[in-house]
Amino acid sequence: MKRQNRRNNQKADMSEQERILHTLHHIQIQLISAQSGFANETDEALIDSYIYEIHALHKQYEYWLRRAKELAVDGRAKIS
Repeated sequence: MKRQNRRNNQKADMSEQERILHTLHHIQIQLISAQSGFANETDEALIDSYIYEIHALHKQYEYWLRRAKELAVDGRAKIS
């Protein structure tokens, strides 16, 4: 519970731009993981699930990238 509260406090301290950059970074990590799972999977059903997951993550990334452009987010900001 303390860990979750600490995480919520950190998010509250972040500016909207920092949150967007953090979210984009998190999605990139998820994409790498999903792409790795897809590349190493042999079961047809799980391959399909990775395809849907990758597609969904791409859509999320597109949304947050649009938000970043709307706010003119500087991608050189430090992500913690």
